[in-house]
Amino acid sequence: MLWLLSLGLVVPLATVECVYQAMLARVPSLPLKVEGPSPPASWNQVRWAQSEHTSALRVQPVWPTTLLFTLMKVTLSRPTVGGMRGTMPHGFRLAGSVAHTWSRIQEGAGERRIRVFETLALTIWLTRNWTAEELLAFEARHLWLGRDLIGAHAAAPVLLRKEWVRLDATDAALLLAIAENPRDAGCAPDRVRQRRDRLLGHLSDAGVVSAAEAEAVCTSPPALSSPAREPSCPRR
Repeated sequence: MLWLLSLGLVVPLATVECVYQAMLARVPSLPLKVEGPSPPASWNQVRWAQSEHTSALRVQPVWPTTLLFTLMKVTLSRPTVGGMRGTMPHGFRLAGSVAHTWSRIQEGAGERRIRVFETLALTIWLTRNWTAEELLAFEARHLWLGRDLIGAHAAAPVLLRKEWVRLDATDAALLLAIAENPRDAGCAPDRVRQRRDRLLGHLSDAGVVSAAEAEAVCTSPPALSSPAREPSCPRR
């Protein structure tokens, strides 16, 4: 009976791995790791906590057993306010963000669009081959923050009048709030402030920033150097 049970586990796990390998083989090309200066530690801590809801920068490689156990947790766990927050492997969300960014880059370069299951396979591959710091560096380098600002390293001097390497956690939170909808920096700064303050609250809960630091920042509007209103802002 034991060998039948083992066989019953081995077959679906092997099937999942075969499907993954087949989908990965269809991805036109794999992303390359970013070279050059790494993001500051403050950026890594804030972005990782925002994405993965933990302060420990560690990617959990996704194997067939990981997928099986994650599916079991999702199936058996009761719905919570945080939804899937506690069930996904650490690093999976960020790897998915990198995979989607790579898909857009490839499409912009004239390659065919990477399909859904291929993107999932690429996400799994990234969790197996890239570290947390490498995922964070790639995403930060290709993050769009409005107009022609590609990359947090390019946006920091323009939007915050600060060099990339001098960003603290509250600066990183502000840039990430802008990245959710870059047009709000010029058209709706109050929305940027709301997103920043909400993120700072999560960071305070995670221990990335102190409660006093978060409270002090939340009492002031974002200090942005962008125009108060862009020409393309919709009329209210």
